[in-house]
Formats: sequence, structure tokens, C-alpha cells
Amino acid sequence: MELSEVINRRRTVRDFSQNKVPFKIIEKALRTGLKAPSYNHLKEWDFILVREDRHRLALTRTEEMIEEITNELEQAFKDYENLAKDMYLDAIPKQKRMILTAPELLIVVYKPKTQVSESKKIYDLNCLASVWCCIENILLSLAEDDVFGVTFIPKNTPGIKKIFSIPQQLEVAAIIPFGYKASHAKIIPQKEIQLESKLHINTW
Repeated sequence: MELSEVINRRRTVRDFSQNKVPFKIIEKALRTGLKAPSYNHLKEWDFILVREDRHRLALTRTEEMIEEITNELEQAFKDYENLAKDMYLDAIPKQKRMILTAPELLIVVYKPKTQVSESKKIYDLNCLASVWCCIENILLSLAEDDVFGVTFIPKNTPGIKKIFSIPQQLEVAAIIPFGYKASHAKIIPQKEIQLESKLHINTW
């Protein structure tokens, strides 16, 4: 499959069928992730596949997860552009369910150059930029095999590190529920952007 076709196929999916993802597809995606560039060339990333229900449940208890659209939630996004508002109102109530029920759940861990809470300049976040190159490679590889996911960025990473005995010097980049797309999956479109409106040459 051509790279451009994989990129166009890539989608954010929060509704999954219960069909199992063959491990060879997962392994290929993780190997592809490890081919991403890293700021220090060391690729200091690790992956945790979470398959035990008790660990998934513990994950959902590390922070508040809203399970239905409330007036308060709608008010929080009332001034957002329609596409963004539709996305948040679809995504937030699904967070707990997708962590508990997605066929596969991946936690991506990285070694920070500087702890995020201590970072003072963009340079300090080179490590975070690198691990997100890894994450996008993973998602593109999965999409090539018609497997899709979504990145969930946790607020309580210390709680997650405790559950999974992740060393304190490491950090959690993202939690990725993934699987085959359910027939009823809702796909929120991305805003169409014309390059000409975003390209600046020499100056803004």
C-alpha cells in the first residue's frame, strides 16, 4: 500500500468491533513505531499491552470519566467551533467504555529529558516530540491493516505509573485503545485545510 493511501486511511475511532487483532499486526505496528526518529537516537520508549480487566478498570479510576453528555459538559464547549464541539461531545462520554472494552489497549511510555512539570522551554520537550513520532508510526501501521485507535492523554500519570509499576524516571505519553472499527462507529470529520492558507515563506 502506498504511504499516501495509508495516511488518507488513518482515522480516529472510538467504537470498536470485538474481533481480535492478530498479534502479528500489533507486533508490526510496534516495530514500525520503533523506526521513528528520536531526539537522541536512543529511542527510549516502552509499550505495555493491557489485557487484564482489573488493570483496565484501575486505569479508569485514576481520574474522573464522564459517561454521558450533561448540560455542564455542553456548556463547557458551547463556544467551540462546531467540529471541535461535536468531537468532544462524542469523545468524552466514550473514554471509560473504550478503555474497558477495546480489543487492545496500549500504554506508551518514554524517558523524559526533563520532567514535563519542570520544562521551561520547547527544547526540554524534545523527548515528548520524539515519542509522538513513534505513536503516529504505530497508528499508521495499524491503519494499513484496517485497525484503528484513539490517543487518550491521561491527567493522572503518577496513578497510572503506580498501577503498572512503571519506574519513576519514566513518563506516560498516551493510552491507545485500538481494534477493528465497529459497523456503527461514528467518525467525526477533520476540518479541511487549504495549504495556501497555512504556508508562509520567509516571514508570517
